[in-house]
Amino acid sequence: MRLILIAFALAALSSFAPAIAMSLGVQQVESILTVDPSSIVVKVGQSARANITLMGSSLSRGVVCFNIEGFPTSGFVTSIDPKCWKTEPSRTSVSILTVEATPAAAPQSFTALVVANSGNWAEKVPISIIVEPAMPAWIPWSIILTFILILVSPLVVKKRKSKARRRMR
Repeated sequence: MRLILIAFALAALSSFAPAIAMSLGVQQVESILTVDPSSIVVKVGQSARANITLMGSSLSRGVVCFNIEGFPTSGFVTSIDPKCWKTEPSRTSVSILTVEATPAAAPQSFTALVVANSGNWAEKVPISIIVEPAMPAWIPWSIILTFILILVSPLVVKKRKSKARRRMR
């Protein structure tokens, strides 16, 4: 009997939740915020892009602005274009997120948040960022080794020629 009363009370209160939220100034919006791709790989010194899509079936007319949170304090330049949209009900908005890993960025991976704000409403979606080195570590070492071999090879060739001349005499 108590279980039935509790279930009935919860059902009655849940029907009042939208009215309570509106009276408190909380805007209840049915929308879908997505980032595609949800994971991007960027090499140091290069940039990568992702699409931010906001599909709102009940967004009222106003302005939605996008922001990005969770990036390290140095080594990255981020931009969202356009940063803000005028919204209309049932309109889909697409912005481009550009992430540039400057030479100061260290190879790493982390999760950032794309945030959409409009008045009292906000929605967040995660995006995974993977930073790779600009080139594999073996490439600079192979260049250095080649350079050393080029410098040393004339010395080795001279010694062999002098030994060959001695044997001929």
